[in-house]
Amino acid sequence: MPTQTEQEQAKEFLKRAEIRTMKKDLSKLREDDSLKERDKIAHIKTLEEQQQEHQKQLEAQEQARQNAEKLGMQEVLQRNKKQEYKAEKDIKNYATEQERQQIFLFESERFKIGKEAEKIDKEKDPALKLEKNKLLLEIRAIQAKLSSVLEQEKKLEDEQKLIIEKEQTSAIPVEKRGLEQRRSELEKQIQDIEKKRWELEKQIQGIETKITTANRSSEQLVADKNALQDKILGIDKSLREIYSAVLAREEDKKGGLLEEQKRQTGNLEKAKTAQNEKIQRQQWSHNAPETFKEKLAKSAEAEEEARKKFLQDVAQATEKEQKQNQQQSNIK
Repeated sequence: MPTQTEQEQAKEFLKRAEIRTMKKDLSKLREDDSLKERDKIAHIKTLEEQQQEHQKQLEAQEQARQNAEKLGMQEVLQRNKKQEYKAEKDIKNYATEQERQQIFLFESERFKIGKEAEKIDKEKDPALKLEKNKLLLEIRAIQAKLSSVLEQEKKLEDEQKLIIEKEQTSAIPVEKRGLEQRRSELEKQIQDIEKKRWELEKQIQGIETKITTANRSSEQLVADKNALQDKILGIDKSLREIYSAVLAREEDKKGGLLEEQKRQTGNLEKAKTAQNEKIQRQQWSHNAPETFKEKLAKSAEAEEEARKKFLQDVAQATEKEQKQNQQQSNIK
């Protein structure tokens, strides 16, 4: 049976153990509170960070607005192109044979140039970008290897430096021989690692040369496309000049036809008036003297000849206009 002293010692031991446990719990609580407070502080954004985030949101909104405007402009341009194509097709129906040949040559050249520009956009430029991205991935992988090699080289050089210092201060022959042997091993390892580094640096240099070549090719593609677009603009200008000339000529022709129609209408009215006057004279001539009747008959005969000639002129003008309209219909 334990004595009173042993019991008191046991109680004291348990008390100390309990105190240690409480201290550990308090320490753990303090540590947890500290971690929570640190996380809370870490998640609190500074004023500069808030401004940067706000700026990024504004930039994203501006980019979205620009994209929407660009899409809207593309839709408008597409509609305008369709309307312009329809108008050009209608105008060509009124062009002369020579003008049609010129239009055909210009449109053929524009189609050919457009295909070249399309090839740049859909084939050459994407292929060049793909090649450049591939080169960038390769150089990134080699740089990661080079970083590891450089780290190994530094460790070996640091160890070599430490060995040399120990070798210079050591006075124990056995230890000195061991240090010399280790230094020799390190020199061999450093030489091997240097060869790896040189090989990786050479690979990086080769890839950088390829990237430079790809960048120059990309710049050349941009220059080529700009030159093609300039040619297309020149062709469009020449086509507009031809279309404008055709439109002007057709407007003049329509104006002339309107004038001719007005003139023919006026002549027809005059003919009707002359016919009515003749009928009135014939009715009145039954009561006139014989000599006067003869004069009146001659006058009426002359007027009849003039009327026939006028009607013949009107018929010829109408027939000519019908032939012109028939020729235009055949051209269409």
